[in-house]
Amino acid sequence: MNRCFIFGALKVSCLPIKPESGDFIIAADKGYDTALSLGIDPDLAVGDFDSLNRIPDAENVVTLPVRKDMTDVGYAVEKGFERGCAEFIIYGAVGGALDHTFANVAIAHDIARRGARALLIGEEYSFTVLHGSSFTFKARESGRISVFALGGTAQGVTIRGLDYEVEDCSIENTSHIGVSNAFVGKEATISVREGELLVVWQTE
Repeated sequence: MNRCFIFGALKVSCLPIKPESGDFIIAADKGYDTALSLGIDPDLAVGDFDSLNRIPDAENVVTLPVRKDMTDVGYAVEKGFERGCAEFIIYGAVGGALDHTFANVAIAHDIARRGARALLIGEEYSFTVLHGSSFTFKARESGRISVFALGGTAQGVTIRGLDYEVEDCSIENTSHIGVSNAFVGKEATISVREGELLVVWQTE
């Protein structure tokens, strides 16, 4: 699977998932400094650079206007799709300004609808969106995990390996029944047959 790593402006102290040879690495605006602080040299830097306050000294730079119809992270995602990426690991994009966190969850939603996978990895919480698909967590995960329906009713929801398990249930997008589940030290899988689920869990 072709992977795209995107670095946003927020602090990143560790990388639970690390880039490997062949991955496409993009810095979005101040995410350029974020990547450099982790010893990562991005393949591409994009943005209006209003947060970075300079044009990056990078080999490949796309400078965007301040007034535009998408965020810098959103533009980075489009560049990843142009490269044929099917998985997007996005750091430094959740946990700061609430409006930008919501915007990045919306971006993850769009990625899922386009048949790819997005992981938004924050310092405290991480997010993914399932669109008629499943996601498996390794046994080492700990802490809380919640699921919420997006855009309508999520049907055929199955949760295995967590404290609360369900088989083939439906969750309305007005329901909070999926809040505050927990990892129990074993492999866990969440799946949805039809519709979409937002999955939120505590970052290790």
